Amino acid sequence: MSLWEAALLGLIQGLTEFLPVSSSGHLALAEGWLRLPPGDLLFEVVVHVATLLAVLAYYRRDLIAIILGVFSSDAPEVAGMSGRRWAGLIVLGTIPAVIVGFGLKSVIEAAFGDLRGVGFNMMATGALLFSTMPLLGRRLKLSGSAALLIGIAQSVAILPGVSRSGSTISTAMWLGIDRTQAARFSFLLSIPAIAGAFVLHAADFVQAGGSFAEVDWGAMSVAFVIAAVSGYFAVATILRALVNRWFAHFGIWCWIVGILAIWQW
Repeated sequence: MSLWEAALLGLIQGLTEFLPVSSSGHLALAEGWLRLPPGDLLFEVVVHVATLLAVLAYYRRDLIAIILGVFSSDAPEVAGMSGRRWAGLIVLGTIPAVIVGFGLKSVIEAAFGDLRGVGFNMMATGALLFSTMPLLGRRLKLSGSAALLIGIAQSVAILPGVSRSGSTISTAMWLGIDRTQAARFSFLLSIPAIAGAFVLHAADFVQAGGSFAEVDWGAMSVAFVIAAVSGYFAVATILRALVNRWFAHFGIWCWIVGILAIWQW
């Protein structure tokens, strides 16, 4: 992987990990269009660490309050809920992705090779985003059942082309959750999901007998920095999009890329 390819893929990963347009789908399509060998395990590890750091940095205050709240009832609340309740909802919402990720691992890996299928999944993501346009937001509280349904949406987004943030935020909005609260839960829910992906890719790299001596650490460093910075920017962009009610407009991009992928393959 050349320096410019690493920079491009790092930018794609950083932006699309949190923008509602599917990072896995964009990476699969970019690797296909650039004729790069799919599934560079170490690259996946590096960019997942970068995007994990981005969301940790953005929500650092909430995370500190949640961690303190788990151990103390005197800790400050986060958006009207105790840290202990937030932690419980995040665990509940993570369970479906764990079940699907481990239970259908081979099916999911095969899906990355079907670029036309990725295109159709991106079209479906675009349709889901468009469906949120008439929603006014009823400001319902985040409940256990809502967290589980949002978690199921996240588990579907393991498929390449289905956006994790798009699926979880859209599902939360359809359940009547306030837009800002929907985004907060989606991004907090992404932390164990991204961490899990990092662990799986790292384990696969070790099992595959990957050699660190042959790695171009210059290219990896560039990808890491760009993914981290662009990831932080993407989180801020989504929050602005929700406040200004142009979140659904990302569906246009999903349809454009999806049509190109279907037409190309």
